[in-house]
Amino acid sequence: MVPSCYVHIPFCDSICSYCDFVRVQKNEMFFSNWKEQLIQEIQEYKIHDLHTLYFGGGTPSLLSVNDFSEIRNYFPASIDEFTVECNPESLSDEKLRLYESLGVNRISLGVQSFKDELLQVCNRRHTVSQAVSVIEKIKKSSISTFSIDLIFGLPNQTMEDVKHDISMFLSLDIPHLSIYSLQIEENSVFGKTGIEPIDSDLEADMFEYITKTLEEAGYIHYEISSFCKPGHHSRHNLAYWQDQDFYGIGCGASGRINGIRYDNTTNLKEYCLKGSCPTYISETLLERSMDAIMMALRTKFGLNILAWNERYQSDFRLKYASVLSKYAAYFEYSENHIYLNDAGLEILNTILVDFMMIE
Repeated sequence: MVPSCYVHIPFCDSICSYCDFVRVQKNEMFFSNWKEQLIQEIQEYKIHDLHTLYFGGGTPSLLSVNDFSEIRNYFPASIDEFTVECNPESLSDEKLRLYESLGVNRISLGVQSFKDELLQVCNRRHTVSQAVSVIEKIKKSSISTFSIDLIFGLPNQTMEDVKHDISMFLSLDIPHLSIYSLQIEENSVFGKTGIEPIDSDLEADMFEYITKTLEEAGYIHYEISSFCKPGHHSRHNLAYWQDQDFYGIGCGASGRINGIRYDNTTNLKEYCLKGSCPTYISETLLERSMDAIMMALRTKFGLNILAWNERYQSDFRLKYASVLSKYAAYFEYSENHIYLNDAGLEILNTILVDFMMIE
């Protein structure tokens, strides 16, 4: 059984300056054909059981009540964790009630900053007051958990701005935070207009402050960009990080079935005419084993050594003895798992390069 499914909704009201995901401004000319192809793709997988379902984008909360209901009803009625990505300006009271009635039990809200000036820099459509209002509405709903996204390292963002964002987050008593350092993507508005990354030392100081402050407030730093109160981690994202298969459905979605990864077409016109048109990614056993290490070491759950040994026909401790010795101060062990401490997560990329040097 494939335990998880990601559905990509590629439509947005506007294009955020940092975004390089597959997204287009919603166009009614394409929408009906897109929905027809999406439903056909869902049906082709004959999904009878799911642990997690994630509607991402794009902006899934742009879907009308009727369109959302129609798409959702092609999935199993009972799902352990059902997440929908939303933007504050498009999550209406009506849609929130609909999500509750259709089994959505987790929302991921794209806030990005609690400073209106920085929201404008990012070309976000909402204001801080809108975001706070929607957060309070979610907290009063029956949806059992939710997360917000924040970005640090934005153009002209200061350490004081970051402290303000974290202070606002804590004051709102939100159970989960996904916080990302700005990456300047070539095809984003920032990339095309020549925006430069912030000073690397300042970025490191920001991340250190974020980690220390949230951990002192009782949040678990369970993945390099993810913090949560106990029991509120994202079960869907753990499917990616713990080497599990997952369906990827929709234009621009990626998935993995029987260990084989695939990417659907990113061309909306092609998707509307021909469907998903997946490209399958050929990987050696060594490449797949390295992917498993890279993803697992992002998390405090770490890598299950025995499971890795069995799946990839190798002895992890023996094969990577030199790396484990070199970075011994950064690794922790629990039963059959290995994971990085906070200092190790800060140099994750450096450690992974040494893993990749061993064949």
